[in-house]
Amino acid sequence: MENCPDSPDTHSNETKRMKPFLSSLAAGVTLFALQTALVAQVGGSDTDAQLKNALQLIERLASQVAAQDARIAAQDARIKDLETARGGSPPAASTEKASISPPVNESTSSVAAEAKPATQDLKGSESQPSPTVESASQNTPTADKAQTQDMSTPGHDMSLPYGPTLNIRGFFDFNFGVGSIANPLVFPIIDNGCGTCGFPPTPPHSTFQAGEFDLFFTSKLSDRLSFLAEVVLGPDTTNEFNVDIERYQLTYKWNRYFTASAGRFHTSIGYYNTAYHHGNWFSTAEGRPIMYLFEDSGGILPVHMVGVTFTGEVPHTEKLGLHWIAEVGNGLSSNSSAEESVQNFYSDRNYKATNLAAYIRPDFLSGLQIGGSWYHDGLSPVGLPEVRQNIESAYIVYFSPVWEFMNEAVLLSNHLMGMPESFRSPMAYTQLARKFGRIYKPYFRYQYVRDSLQDPVNLLKGTYYGPSIGVRIDFADYAAFKLQFDHLFQSSQLAGNGLNAQIAFTF
Repeated sequence: MENCPDSPDTHSNETKRMKPFLSSLAAGVTLFALQTALVAQVGGSDTDAQLKNALQLIERLASQVAAQDARIAAQDARIKDLETARGGSPPAASTEKASISPPVNESTSSVAAEAKPATQDLKGSESQPSPTVESASQNTPTADKAQTQDMSTPGHDMSLPYGPTLNIRGFFDFNFGVGSIANPLVFPIIDNGCGTCGFPPTPPHSTFQAGEFDLFFTSKLSDRLSFLAEVVLGPDTTNEFNVDIERYQLTYKWNRYFTASAGRFHTSIGYYNTAYHHGNWFSTAEGRPIMYLFEDSGGILPVHMVGVTFTGEVPHTEKLGLHWIAEVGNGLSSNSSAEESVQNFYSDRNYKATNLAAYIRPDFLSGLQIGGSWYHDGLSPVGLPEVRQNIESAYIVYFSPVWEFMNEAVLLSNHLMGMPESFRSPMAYTQLARKFGRIYKPYFRYQYVRDSLQDPVNLLKGTYYGPSIGVRIDFADYAAFKLQFDHLFQSSQLAGNGLNAQIAFTF
């Protein structure tokens, strides 16, 4: 079919060859027509000269077309000679495609196929990709890696390209203390000794003190499910840093009226314990009140609980702002001198601690919160009867852009089964602060704790009371300097003094 005049390939080749000539001829005719029209409009003695120039232009174009035809004919003859030398002549269509198409590199063919978008047929369904496109798409970063594992390293692939985002916030405080009660988190350090006999348990000292290196993690797993954790690295009287997971909570929020959390959390006893956690940068004062000391710092209240907590608003009480809290979990260890009193894994009894709390935030005075709680647990100390422990709390706090006013009272009662009376330990504090300008905030705190000396459960015994006065200076948006002086009266000990300077910040 090479020279058949009826061949469609032959007609296609002739058409391709005629394209340069037809284009040149069309350009020449167009130019000639424009010049003729211009001459007709202008007129004059230069008409013959204009016609002569147009004819010369057409002749030049015709010569260029003839030269192009000669080059094409020479190329065709060369291709025929090469095919004859190889022992055969292909069909005309293959010859023409080889003559006008550039050579294809195998390394670039897959790239071209990958770049070509998928097409759709007349029915609207997407055509199947070629094997080259499919193999290339599997190696692209846009592949769905969530459904496959990375086999380059042994073990399970823990990458989650479309998983939740982990947010980390850090807190730290650095202190310089002078005096026997200057430590912001651990004072009094021990409860024995006799200061009036000349043997004070904690002699006056001056020292630089590293505070808590607090890492706060949060992650939103879905619209209703979230997680938080708080990991603290802090030193103690042995000068060694220890790592504690202070909080971990998986929270499911159904709506504003019901939220459930499971894990380790701060027990909803009073206000301070759930408002201020382990980042000292949030609190106005440089340390917690004695009644809310952490368990590993000598505190006697169950500040932490491992279990579940439920909370929410009470419907149809929007003007009053009534909220409820219900908690159940492992109480503190029955052995008050245990190295770890918070029962994170093993509970020494089947009896579970429960806590009920409620508070209001009325609309008529923004910043006011009034609440209370009732905690109940059963302890099983070795060598002693079972102990029923009740803790009642009440508080009134008020916050405004200028003023801060906190008042709390707690009554801890330990009743040994078979005994006629309970051992009662009242404790309270009040704190007042006022802000001047943007950075200065002086404050005053007075606290009182009386733990019964005969109580077989409490680790801290005796009476502690006294004032604290200080000032907080926010010298940066996320850093504050605090200077606080404490004067504390202690039963069977000399009154203690402490001056503590602290830099607390978040990062």
